[in-house]
Formats: sequence, C-alpha cells, structure tokens
Amino acid sequence: MSAAAILKLQAAGFTAEQGTAIAELIDEQSATRADLKETENRLENKIAEVKYRLDLKIADFRASAKADLETLEQRLDLKIAALQGEMFLLKWMMGFILAIQVAIFAKLFLR
Repeated sequence: MSAAAILKLQAAGFTAEQGTAIAELIDEQSATRADLKETENRLENKIAEVKYRLDLKIADFRASAKADLETLEQRLDLKIAALQGEMFLLKWMMGFILAIQVAIFAKLFLR
C-alpha cells in the first residue's frame, strides 16, 4: 500500500500504527503483478497440457474409429460376396428346375 494511502488512513482518524498495520495486511493479501504473471503462466501451461492430452485422445479415438470402420467394411464385403455367391447358385438352381419342368411338360404333352 502506498504512503499516500497510509496518510489518508491517518487523516481519517487511524493512528500511524493502525494505518501501517492495515497497509501491511492489505499488502499481504494483495496480489502483485508478479503474482498475477506467475498465475497467468501456470494457467497457460496447464491449458497447453490439457490441450496436448486432448489432442492425443482425439488422435487415439480417430485411429480406433478408423480401424473399427475398416473391420466393419471388411465384414460387409465378405457378407456381400457370400450373398452374391448364394444368388449365383440360386439362379442356376432355378434354371435347372425350370429346365426339368419344361422337359416333364414336353414329355407329357408333346408325345
């Protein structure tokens, strides 16, 4: 606290000892510019640390999600290929059944 503030306290009726005691108390409780700068630096460092950790977690999540999507895509490709194979077999079976029916029809009605 400045000397001017102590003089103002004395002018308001405080003794010199009271004014000095109040000034010392206020000085002890007040943050200096250096205190504020130190706090600002600590906060900036903490924010940078949290940002770095968050960036790592985001990168891990992206890698995990990409791997999961690739696995899902492979599984879907296998299922689609299996269905295409089944469709091919089903077409041949239907064609064979149709050929047998035509042969039976021809044998029965075209004699």
